[in-house]
Amino acid sequence: MDRNRNWVSGFGAVLLILMSHVSSALEVPLDPKVLEGLPQPPTITLQSPKDYIFDPRENIVIHCEAKGKPHPSFSWTRNGTHFDVEKDSKVLMKPGSGTLVIDISGEKAEAYEGTYQCTAHNDHGTAVSNSIVIRQSRSPLWSKERNEAIVVQMGVSLVLQCRPPAGLPPPVIFWMDNNFQRLPLDKRVSQALNGDLYFSNVLPEDSRPDYICYAASLTHKPSSRNSLSRSPC
Repeated sequence: MDRNRNWVSGFGAVLLILMSHVSSALEVPLDPKVLEGLPQPPTITLQSPKDYIFDPRENIVIHCEAKGKPHPSFSWTRNGTHFDVEKDSKVLMKPGSGTLVIDISGEKAEAYEGTYQCTAHNDHGTAVSNSIVIRQSRSPLWSKERNEAIVVQMGVSLVLQCRPPAGLPPPVIFWMDNNFQRLPLDKRVSQALNGDLYFSNVLPEDSRPDYICYAASLTHKPSSRNSLSRSPC
């Protein structure tokens, strides 16, 4: 009996030790009001994408927002050197924010292309945004050329080349006729990634004078290569 009592007593001692260990790990959360009053280093909460392509017809808005206690001050670099916002009458930094608004009306928009970076600073630390590459959208421009009618035999394969101009961002390419109707595509007539139009076998109904390749920019109206007019047969 004494041996059993000793075993039970020992088990109870172990249990008490475990309970004591668990209770010592508990933490009482601080009052949120207390946390709000504590000093905090800056943290970036909003920033523009790393690759920012802007429309030259609209103002450039480069976002940079941050929080901290006290509220941080903001500064910018452009192409690795300090960008003095106050010395440029076309650039405005929003009050209490690092967001820049650049008025490019009447200006050469390419003058503001470059790599920008925002810094938020207070007495307790510094936060830096991503490097933001600012580039102007460029509408594709067709080269001038004259195309003669193409005569082929029925049943042969054919490729009508588009040769779209480079654009930023890259243009969306499609084929249309003079009535601005998209040409139907199927297994026999298809469009390649580079814009070329493929005919696996030419049929009589493919004969027409208005095969036109269009390149549509995401920020500009579609530009057409009006000189591209070909008759496959």
